[in-house]
Amino acid sequence: MTTPQTKKQTPKTETKADMPKITKKALVQSLLEAEKGVTIEGIAKQTNWQNHTVRGHLSTMKKNNIVITSERIDGERRYFIKK
Repeated sequence: MTTPQTKKQTPKTETKADMPKITKKALVQSLLEAEKGVTIEGIAKQTNWQNHTVRGHLSTMKKNNIVITSERIDGERRYFIKK
């Protein structure tokens, strides 16, 4: 008669499926709310969007009454949502 093998149980760690999903739109908004703001290229890199898609999304946000401002800082254009 053989004895059943006991399976070692490992402590449960959070998997990608367990973590709350952050949408790209929410990611863009949080990047814009950062103290230093963000560039178009920075948003494109974080979201894996092309630059024209980022500009289109910013335009849509403005149409939805979100006030987005921009400033030229150290030779690059940075975008912000002022709180």
